[in-house]
This record gives sequence, structure tokens and C-alpha cells, in this order.
Amino acid sequence: MAIITQHPFTRTALKWARCAAPALILAAALAPAAHAQAQARYGAAGQAHAGLLWPGDPPAPICGDTALLSGPATAPAGAVVVPAGDNSGFDFNRPGATFWFEPGVHTFADDAYGQIIARDNATYVGAPGAVLDGRNINLYAFTGSAQHVTVRYLTVVNFGRGADNNNEGVVNHDAGDHWLIEYNTIQDNDGAGVFLGSHNVVRYNCLKDNGQYGFSMYKPPVEGDSAIKNIVLDHNEIVGNNTDDWETREPGCGCTGGGKFWDVNGARVTHNWVHDNKSVGLWADTNNMDFLFEGNYIADNEDEGIWYEISYNATIRSNTFLRNAWVKGARNGGSPAPAIYLSESGGDARLPSAVSGAASIRIYDNYFEDNFSGVSIYENANRFCNSNGNTSKGYCTPFVAPTQIAGPHDYEYTHPINAAHPCYTQVGQEPYLTDCRWHSRDIEVSANEFYFDPAVVPCGTSGYCGAQALMATGADNLPWSPYTVNGVQNQVMFGANNRFHNNHYYGPWKFATRWGDRIGFGNWQAAPYNQDAGSTSDQGGGPGNPNPPGNLIDADTSLLEESIGHWSAWYNSEVARVAEQAHGGAYSLRVNVVESNWGVEVANYPGYSTGAGDKRFSVWIKAGAGAPSNVRAVIEWRNDAGSTLGSGTVPLTVPAQADGWQKIESVLTAPAATASARILLLGTGASGASFYLDDAVLENAPQ
Repeated sequence: MAIITQHPFTRTALKWARCAAPALILAAALAPAAHAQAQARYGAAGQAHAGLLWPGDPPAPICGDTALLSGPATAPAGAVVVPAGDNSGFDFNRPGATFWFEPGVHTFADDAYGQIIARDNATYVGAPGAVLDGRNINLYAFTGSAQHVTVRYLTVVNFGRGADNNNEGVVNHDAGDHWLIEYNTIQDNDGAGVFLGSHNVVRYNCLKDNGQYGFSMYKPPVEGDSAIKNIVLDHNEIVGNNTDDWETREPGCGCTGGGKFWDVNGARVTHNWVHDNKSVGLWADTNNMDFLFEGNYIADNEDEGIWYEISYNATIRSNTFLRNAWVKGARNGGSPAPAIYLSESGGDARLPSAVSGAASIRIYDNYFEDNFSGVSIYENANRFCNSNGNTSKGYCTPFVAPTQIAGPHDYEYTHPINAAHPCYTQVGQEPYLTDCRWHSRDIEVSANEFYFDPAVVPCGTSGYCGAQALMATGADNLPWSPYTVNGVQNQVMFGANNRFHNNHYYGPWKFATRWGDRIGFGNWQAAPYNQDAGSTSDQGGGPGNPNPPGNLIDADTSLLEESIGHWSAWYNSEVARVAEQAHGGAYSLRVNVVESNWGVEVANYPGYSTGAGDKRFSVWIKAGAGAPSNVRAVIEWRNDAGSTLGSGTVPLTVPAQADGWQKIESVLTAPAATASARILLLGTGASGASFYLDDAVLENAPQ
């Protein structure tokens, strides 16, 4: 059951604010339109955080800009002229030469490997209207390991033959070092439009509608080092990529997006317009480190805006995120679909931080509007080096050698666990206990503005729509593993220096904790979580009010409309979410007695975050079969350490069958030092007895 609230933020208001407040337009075309909106709509609260530098409009509208993308109309002095038409016999084997491609369509030999083998220090430049057309015959446009190559002012289209180009690149196919790729239109190719090598600069390009990625990269792993170093991706338009829908063709491949970084040390990703890609916008996967994402305008991508995965040390600042992950959110309702996803990624002082500016991950001064959810920090308890949960096979963390053995491009496929690897034989001992894992730690999310309107975002039945997340999951199914789900959950939530603070929330945001619970802003700020100190919300809560108005019980557990929530059979009982009876909506909880002296629990230990004071508990109850007796709800009050301070009991007399649904409610008092409330159902009765529950509420009692 979605809760719809009146939210004053609309794109019309945003456009009006841009026009009405030109004095707020800052340098470098970074227009803080949201500041004007915030001031107009929220008064002093909006003015308090003006002055940030996120782009109010796309910073790099490249595709179709013929004035920007057109090269010299005449050949540069000393250039080799490449005539339009069939270039299959043309001599490109001239290191250091400048090649000027005449206007018109250029083609290569009628076989898969008709291509230009680049030479050191060569420059390839197009006249206005110069097109390299692979005709879906040739696989690649520019290949070879040459260095100091420049490619500019060319349109590169129709290279690749479907699946033959999977995980391959069209321009700089072999990830050569010191390439400069600028002012090109690279579109409608299979695989990746561009591959990057070390010291590559890719700027002012239109990377559009390519089959797998706009850009990507791969070099075989280097023991003790990064395969690719020091790259710049600046002022590109990256749009509509993954037209071949590889995630459907190879489920779980993790092989699509506007662009993907792999095993890179040092990347500056600045002022790009990343939009409408049919997967993730920008995806950094596997041992990337020292990244800066700044001034990017990331909008309308089907999946996450930025995904930073098993990687280290990054700064994500002054970016705009609009309407990302709507498609993934609808497809993946059981977990967040965020604008920024940090998966097993964090800071480490042992690794470089010159570009990122800190040995941590910092997300600050960004603007978020109507993404499916916000920022998710996540760790999988089963994902560590040499585990079957490590999908980046052939790779270990930067701190453990040797890595596992894998062939080129074999980074997404399954290999058996290496029984001789130290992350198997010594994983329970330091340094391997720490260094065999990728950790979600030392992450700071601060000074961002988050807008969420559930009337705009297609939330469907997802309980994670409009959520921030700090959580871990997994399974305790590896007998040899020293890591437990509970241990990793508690580490990520409480022991890893992960902090949200000084953010500003507009709309009914929720917050997912280590157990997957969704709690309100006040509970998120209160013990034991203590997150978002100094932050504000237009929904109430905040310091001094750790329990915002409304139900502390999550919607699934209370209403049962989307799932059974946290209800779980504890002993001598069975529970089921059923449609045969319902008080509100279409579902209720049926409790079946298996043996006398039974128990049911809300399995979210240590319970729902709350503080001391009077609480009102209510629930609707209806008779089922037989006559369960002595049915009662027990609310256990626990402190920050999870120890029980006391409990309150609410008798739940099951009404007669003819009486239908009956509401039972009671006011209980949580003692001083209460930090959470655990809910239990207890009773007796003969085997086969049953009853129904619906619409459970635990809230602050009215004063």
C-alpha cells in the first residue's frame, strides 16, 4: 500500500526558478536551479544550503552539434588525404602521420578484419561529414597497441556483427596507451564504442546507441598493480547504449551500461551528460581506485546512475541525478534501485587518493530528484576473494597475491574455488581475514539534496522506493568461511565508519538498515543508528524527536499487502500471508497452532528503533479454526546493546467466529534507555487451531 503525500516539487517549478533567479547562475554554466527552487519553496531552509555547484542543465549536449563535431574543411598542412569510398587498399602504415578523411563515407575490406591498425603518434582527423562505416561487416575501426594516437572529428558507425563484438571495443580496440579521442560521433556499433587504455583522454564525443557500452576497457590483470591508469572522461554525451540488451541475453553478466571502468587507478569523470542508457549510467567494477566524478548530469538511465563496485577511494561531488533506475526498480522490487550504488566499496589509506582527494568514498554536494531510490551502501557477506560469491573471477583484492588464474576477458565467469589460495587456507587469520574481503567502509554521504515524489516515481509495490540504504545480506552457507551475515551486517551498520550527515530531504524518504527494515527519518537519526546528524527533512523527525508520527512497524509487516514482512514462525507454529481473509487491503496473516505453547516473532532483531515513553499498540484480529487460548502480544524493550530492559503484554482475545474482525489496542510504556522494540505473539491451544491478524500498529501514544 503506497502512501501518497502532497509534495511541492515539480519540474515546472524548477524551470520557473531557473528563469526567475538568473542571479543564482554560477560560473562555468553550473546552474544551481535547485537552489532557486529551494529558496522559493522552502524559504530559509533552502537558503541555508545554497552555493553548491551541480549542473542545472546538461553540461555536454554533444550529439547532433555539427558546429562542435565538424573537423577542418581542408586538409591540415602536411596531412595525408584519405579519399572517400573504399579505403581497403589505403596505406595507413605511416607512424607519426596525420590522416585527413575527406567528406563522405569511408569503408574497409569486405571481411571481419577490415580496419585501421593504428601507428604510434598518428592522428586521424575527419573533414565535415567524414564517416567510417563498418557496414556491420568489419568488427573494429581502430586496433593495435600503438601509443600517442589521436582520433578526432570522425563519425564511426555500424562496426561489429552482433555477438561477435561482445566485450570488444570499436575505437582503440586493444586499449592502447596515451590515446586522445575527441569530437567524434561513435554510434550504432556492436560491443563498446570506445575502449580506453592508460593515459587516455576521451572528451567531447557523442557515444550513442551502441550495442553494449558507450565506452569500456579491459587489460589482463597485473600482479600487484592496476591494469589501466590515469584516464580522463570529460564533456561527453553518453546516451542510449546497450541496444543489444546483453543483461537479458546473458542474465547476470554485469556487462552493460553507458560505460564501464575495470581495474583502473586514477580516473577523472567530469561534466558528462549520461542519459537514457538501457542499463547503468556509469559503472566502475573491480579494483578501481582513486576516482573523481564531478559535474556530471546523469538522468533517465534504466538502472543505477553510478555503480561503484568492489572498488576504492572515490569522490562523487557536484553531480545531478534525475529519474534514474525506474526500470530496475520495477524489475527488482525486493531491494533498492539507487541513483548511486556502492557495492563492497570503500576507503583504504594504503591505496592512491591523489585524484579522489581522500582515502575514503565521499558523496557530497549532489542534487537528486525523483530517482527510484537514493544512495545505497551494501555488502554481500559471501563476496570475497576466492569465494563462489565473487563474480569477478580471476581477481582478488589489491592486498592479496597471487590472484586466481583466469584468461583474458574471463572476468565474469565461474571458476572452481582454488583450494590452495590463502583466501581459502588462511582466510580466518590476519591479514587475510581483513584483506580477502572488499569492504563497504569509510563512506561519507553529506551536504546533498534529495527530492522524492511518490506521485511521480513509478514505485509499484517496492518497499525500497524512495529509500536510502546502509545494509548487508548474504547466506551462511560456506562452512569454511569465517564471515557470518550477522557479523558483516553489524560491521557495515556500526563498525565501518559509514556516515550520512548534513543532508536535506524533501518528500517521504525511508531508510533501510542492516536487516532490510525501512524506518523513518527520526528513527534513522536516533540510537542505535545515529545517522544523518545535522540533516533536515520536511517530513518531521530530527533531534529530540526520534520517533516521527506514524507506525514504527514497516508496511509489509503491518499491512501484508506486498509480502509477509518480518513475520516468522518461532516455535510450534506456522504463519502464512493469505488472501482468504483481510481487514484492510487484500491480505492478512494466518497463524496456525502446531502444538500447545507456541510462539511467533517479528524477526528483525533487535526490533524496531524507538525511544522511551508511551506507545500505543493495536491490531485487528479474527477467528479462524478451533479455539487458540491465552493469545497475547509481548513487546520487549531493548537498549542500545540489545539487552532486554523489560516488556509489556497486550492480551489478544480471539473473537467469536460470528463477530468478524475486532480491533484490540493498548498503551504501553517503554522504559528509559529504550532503543528498540521487539514484537512477539505467544499462546496455547490445540493443534490445528488458527486465527488471523492484520493492520498492526506500534506508534507514539497521543499526548
